[in-house]
Amino acid sequence: MAKILVIDDDARSLSLVETILQGQNHNVICASSAEAGIQMALADAPLDLIITDMNMNGISGWDVMRAIRAQPDGAQVPIMALSAFTSAQDRDEAFDAGCSAYANKPIDAERFLQKVTNLLAS
Repeated sequence: MAKILVIDDDARSLSLVETILQGQNHNVICASSAEAGIQMALADAPLDLIITDMNMNGISGWDVMRAIRAQPDGAQVPIMALSAFTSAQDRDEAFDAGCSAYANKPIDAERFLQKVTNLLAS
């Protein structure tokens, strides 16, 4: 069972990801804002995985990843970007900001879980 932080300001998306991950017996911590997610990433360390939406009000997912990566406890934890943005440029920017994997919305549960499994195994 992995300890996974999910950051998304959309309540339905947050609930869907939480349900999918809990169905695999993961310990899921949810943050409904970027600010709360950054605080939880540091307070709840060590984490096995962080999943963050990219398009949030206020602080973006790109900035969330940069803030987490700048901290000693956040430098090594895998981060998955979750976004409705599907262009190659959006993906490249996410990887430049520090993500380890990128998943598209709407979520395909099987593909999403495969990416989660791969990140947890690495």
